[in-house]
Amino acid sequence: MHVAIFLHMIFASPSPAQGPSSITLSLKVWAPSPLSFHHFVLVTLLCLFCCKRILKRKQKDFNNAVFDERTVILCDQCEKEYHVGCLKNQWQVELKELPEGEWFCCSSCSETRSSLDKIISDGAQLLVEPDLEIIKKKHVTRGLCMDTSKDLKWQLLSGKRTTEDGSILLSAAVPIFHQSFDPIREALTGRDLIPEMVNGRGPKEGMPGQDYSGMYCALLTVGSTVVSAALLRVMGGDVAELPLVATSQDVQGLGYFQALFSCIERMLVSLKIKHFVLPAAHEAEGIWMKKFGFSRTTPEELEAYLNGAHLTIFHGTSYLYKAVPMS
Repeated sequence: MHVAIFLHMIFASPSPAQGPSSITLSLKVWAPSPLSFHHFVLVTLLCLFCCKRILKRKQKDFNNAVFDERTVILCDQCEKEYHVGCLKNQWQVELKELPEGEWFCCSSCSETRSSLDKIISDGAQLLVEPDLEIIKKKHVTRGLCMDTSKDLKWQLLSGKRTTEDGSILLSAAVPIFHQSFDPIREALTGRDLIPEMVNGRGPKEGMPGQDYSGMYCALLTVGSTVVSAALLRVMGGDVAELPLVATSQDVQGLGYFQALFSCIERMLVSLKIKHFVLPAAHEAEGIWMKKFGFSRTTPEELEAYLNGAHLTIFHGTSYLYKAVPMS
């Protein structure tokens, strides 16, 4: 149960002297040094019901010292914030104290969490033939022989609810992200946030920091080796976000991420998610739009899609949008 919201904003300073050595399906940010990333934490109040009024009046209209109608609570799936008093007035949900364990603002969020938990518990799934065909064709184009002795699988993991084997896979995904991204440093501690996001970690008790417990990690494996990874947030029953993706450098351009993206998209269809958004650097926009069907969106459109949900914001990127196909 959360009582505060942390808005993520990550600033990068790209180096004009650096550029991509090859076209990759990963979102790639180039920076002159690891310290070129700075992470700022803004504790904000954006109650879904009255946020516009609060922002207009510039009031700190919240109270987490005691539990009353001005206490702000956070849904454990969509991560939207609500005043306890607004919940009572708008939805006739009366809370006398902070709920124990996880709290969901609506049946849609509860059902989404249950569905995600089942996908995680189902474990790794073999790639279907159309996804295998993507990878096979890429190998043929490159004049390479595909190793058919190893199973190609994908799976969804959550650091909060993973097994020992899952933790090993998540640990293997971290260096793949580091191949494409410099460490993303937390301003106060200097801590690298990529492992925190991959493992879906929350702040340590009594310590300030970001809460990434809502992050999921989708992986594609060849045998027991992770070759492609994507961070995913599912914000209730409407919106999903793909903050970071990466493919191991030695297999880039061989269709592995394309296949993983196809698996993620089918999962979103099964969850009845409507909107899919992601941050894209200017150099990567063309790839996302031509190969994956995303398009540019206006701030007003994005706000409407999000309906009070928050994004992980990277400086120097713009958000692209794709309507999730209906099943």
